[in-house]
Amino acid sequence: ALPNFVKLAEAYGHVGLLVERPQDVEGALLEARKLKDRTVFIDFRTDPTENVFPMVQAGKGITEMLLGSEDL
Repeated sequence: ALPNFVKLAEAYGHVGLLVERPQDVEGALLEARKLKDRTVFIDFRTDPTENVFPMVQAGKGITEMLLGSEDL
């Protein structure tokens, strides 16, 4: 299991935000931008089967990253 990244950020004196639904992304980004003098960590929860780009396949190097679905 992954740690609670919001609480982890807060434990170090930073701001942590959690986004669990696509419709909440814009609001979280706007909130983070308002906090210009703070470090903000945003924990974006995604469907485990979703392809999130850019990504690096197992065993590949950073120079071989996939930039979009056309690279699959």
